[in-house]
Amino acid sequence: MDEQGANFISNIFVLIAIFIAAVLINQSMRVNHLYLIGLIPLLFLIFIVFYMRKKIVLDGLYRTFIKEWGEKVDRKRSFRRIRNVFDYISYENKDDFCLDDQTWSDLTMDEIYSQIDRTLTSPGEEMLYNILRTPLFKEDKLRKRDKITKLFENDKKFREELGMYLLKLNKKKINDVPDLLWNDIDADTRLRPLCILMAIIPILSLIFFLVTKNFGGLFIIVISLGINYILHNRIKAKITSYVSCIGYLNSIIVTASDISKLNSEKFKEYREILNSLSKKVYGIAKRSAGVGRIEGMDQTGIGELLYVVLLFEENQFFSCINLIKKYQEDLKMLYVTIGEIDALLSIAAYRKSLKSYSHPNFTNQNGYLEAKDLVHPLIDGAVSNSVTIKNKGIILTGSNMSGKSTFLRTLGVNAILAQTIYITTASYYKGSFFKIMTSISPEDNIMGGKSYYFREAEALLRIIREGGEDYPLLCIIDEIFRGTNPVERINASIEILSYLEMHNALAVVATHDIELTDMLKDKYNLFYFTEDIDKEGMVFDYKLKNGVCRTRNAVKLLKFLNYPKDIIENTNRRIEESVMKL
Repeated sequence: MDEQGANFISNIFVLIAIFIAAVLINQSMRVNHLYLIGLIPLLFLIFIVFYMRKKIVLDGLYRTFIKEWGEKVDRKRSFRRIRNVFDYISYENKDDFCLDDQTWSDLTMDEIYSQIDRTLTSPGEEMLYNILRTPLFKEDKLRKRDKITKLFENDKKFREELGMYLLKLNKKKINDVPDLLWNDIDADTRLRPLCILMAIIPILSLIFFLVTKNFGGLFIIVISLGINYILHNRIKAKITSYVSCIGYLNSIIVTASDISKLNSEKFKEYREILNSLSKKVYGIAKRSAGVGRIEGMDQTGIGELLYVVLLFEENQFFSCINLIKKYQEDLKMLYVTIGEIDALLSIAAYRKSLKSYSHPNFTNQNGYLEAKDLVHPLIDGAVSNSVTIKNKGIILTGSNMSGKSTFLRTLGVNAILAQTIYITTASYYKGSFFKIMTSISPEDNIMGGKSYYFREAEALLRIIREGGEDYPLLCIIDEIFRGTNPVERINASIEILSYLEMHNALAVVATHDIELTDMLKDKYNLFYFTEDIDKEGMVFDYKLKNGVCRTRNAVKLLKFLNYPKDIIENTNRRIEESVMKL
């Protein structure tokens, strides 16, 4: 039976149970109180039905996890939420280098993330994002990360046990736990005594009515329910952002405790961290049980009614909020650790999906990058290229559509993968530890009144300011200053590229301005892409070649697209006249 079938059957049973309960209560009031005893097995049966539904759903997820291990997971992703933990961590560690938004966007890293992401939990998908945006600069840290990833790759039994615990935790549709853990908690606990009192009154009134059949008990119940409803809504407006995630935080603590019992010597460090932290904060799990109901589980509305009547969430919330404040730092570490484990499991699954990959080699040599058979991880059947860069950067020329921009992105993405998940999509990769920044596709900011050139200038300035004092800067630039006139563009570009070369930066620059290659040939390596012409039009081989591309294909493209003959001929004539003048 699938999840949909299990939900349908359980909902039908709940409706039948409601009907039977109503009959039993009616009979107890009209005939004999003993009819109420029938509610006991009925409640037990309801519990069994929901337990079985949860088990069926979990078993289905587990079978899918085993069967589809290594396969890409297509799902909707809210990057605004996924990046939440990264934003908090990067704010706390302002001095540490991380990929900025421009670089992430230029290298289409959302798509790279989606390709890698096989995470099972919300902390996992958030920490995978954080890992990819935070390159490491120590190989021992990368090797430690790789050791755990290989454990997940090679130990099927361990992987599947871990997967079961993570599947129980699962993802939360709207996960506000990071907001709870990384922000100051502002909650007024003075209402706690009132909530406890108002939770007891309806229960005592019901018992009074059933024993005495005095309708005054019913009157008190109705009044207290009205008060509780108002109280619930007033308190909920203030604490709803906390309440909605405490239940998931509770599940994270329980999951950490469960995972800490997994036995593998290679997993010892994570096991000890989880064991220590989960013991510290387990009191929160006990007190928060039932806070933040599981999304989609109560489709009848009965659960919501009971929570309002008994002010259950409010009382549980007040019971555990002080403990959450006390152990906030421990909870943050626990959250990050569970997320890292899930993220590394996802990376192991991603590696399984690759036809080939290699581990990077790192060198202390400044400004060194060597790659063989390098391809872009998102392009099926991509043409591979090899390149070696020593101290000097690259100026890359070539025809339109010949592969310049793809090569720039391929280089940048692989440098990131090397320093984050310790693999590259190349047969061999050796390089320095780089700070990686790009200026490939800055956009016009119409609402902000900024032109394309202004955005380009901003993008380049942030690269210049970053500098390469501690680690060399790998800066990747596509069509430098394309948004302004040729005279200013060429002269400004020469000065900027000369400045970068003198400040420990390895610049890889694509351009159509051949003048740059002539002026900077002593400071930069020169490579190019080009095309061949056959009967069917232009054919690109996408292979990197040494030297400078002296041919242009802009007019050829116009001809290929069947532009009017007059435009083609007059354009060629103007080009010839310009060349003669030069």
